[in-house]
Amino acid sequence: MANRSLESHVINNITVTPVETYFGAPGLGRIVGRNSKGENYGHNQREWLLQVTTDSGLTGLSNARPAMNSGGMVKLYNDFSDLIGQPLSVFFNVSGGRVTSISPRWSDLIDRYGFLDVALFDLIGQVLGQPAYNLLGDKVRDQVESYDSSLYFQDLVNPAEGANAVAIEAAEAVEKGWRAVKLKLGRPGKWFEPHAGTRRDIEVVESVRATVGDDIKILVDANNGYDGRLDLLEDFVRGISDLNVMWMEEMITENIADYQKLNEWRDKYTPKTMIVDGESHKGRQTIYWQLMEQGLLDAIQPDMLHMGFWQFHVLARDIEEAGVDTLIAPHNYNAAYLGLRANIQFGAATQRFVIAEDSTLDFDLYQGTEYAFEDGKYAVPDSPGLSVSIDRELYDRVYKQHETVIS
Repeated sequence: MANRSLESHVINNITVTPVETYFGAPGLGRIVGRNSKGENYGHNQREWLLQVTTDSGLTGLSNARPAMNSGGMVKLYNDFSDLIGQPLSVFFNVSGGRVTSISPRWSDLIDRYGFLDVALFDLIGQVLGQPAYNLLGDKVRDQVESYDSSLYFQDLVNPAEGANAVAIEAAEAVEKGWRAVKLKLGRPGKWFEPHAGTRRDIEVVESVRATVGDDIKILVDANNGYDGRLDLLEDFVRGISDLNVMWMEEMITENIADYQKLNEWRDKYTPKTMIVDGESHKGRQTIYWQLMEQGLLDAIQPDMLHMGFWQFHVLARDIEEAGVDTLIAPHNYNAAYLGLRANIQFGAATQRFVIAEDSTLDFDLYQGTEYAFEDGKYAVPDSPGLSVSIDRELYDRVYKQHETVIS
């Protein structure tokens, strides 16, 4: 019955539009600094707003940034042209209000463009009158916790402050309502002399903990900045032993032997700290499955918009069936506003979900008031679909002139 009702809604228009925002007010915003690999992120961030519209007047939203980071607009245009004229019933099998399987005809496209599935779930939810999360399963939580992931190497943006530069911004995040913050580490990898970088990494965590107090969760992410320096990695793990760090992320490039050592040091020095990794996960034939099967990975972090709802749902199911204990904490930094809302919807229906990555960016164009933010958590909306709309007047006035139309 659900698929029959979806048959009468046919895709007739797709647009992709760049949408800009800032880390703070334009011209006055903060600079988000470096990580262990690259230069400053800068003042601003961009989403590539994907709108999938049906002949019945419904619009599903997502962020096409993963495609723009790889193949670009020409490839996306060519690959999405076949979507025009397709009814919503052809992509997934829906029974009892749940998505139960994906159509073989479209599985490859949706695998390559996971963000497309977010727009499709948005549309299917609107047609069926239920929130996106309910297409996956029953709600398991009414609120989803998030963490501020915008605390990069601020000590290099404001060198006079040293490690305190990160602590200052962590305090600002707490003042704005976050109860968890993630600190970018890995200074030995590129920007510091290795021993000095390790000392600064430890000093940053110490400074932030002293500033925000004991009740705020601290997560750290080294972007593999300790590659080739396991001696320094052990020094770091030892150095944070009394700082109650929630997780260590991407401390080194993934391999079994080094992760066994990392787990040994974690167990010895800071046993409550999780080890997480896996932004690049794409199925069982990866190192991440080997790490999970050997009990070396506490949570896996595929990117929300690389995966989409269905592939994440399959991942959670596969982990459950494999009998491993790994949790799920989706990566979301470049996904910004729309990826975060998808993350929240996924977390609402997934028992293994840990916490949502929040790049803290707001976009004037989007309207999603039901995602009320309080005490570090977002409320889970019960409105149909993704529960996000756009300001049409603002879009027509500012953004429409930059859109690419696929129809």
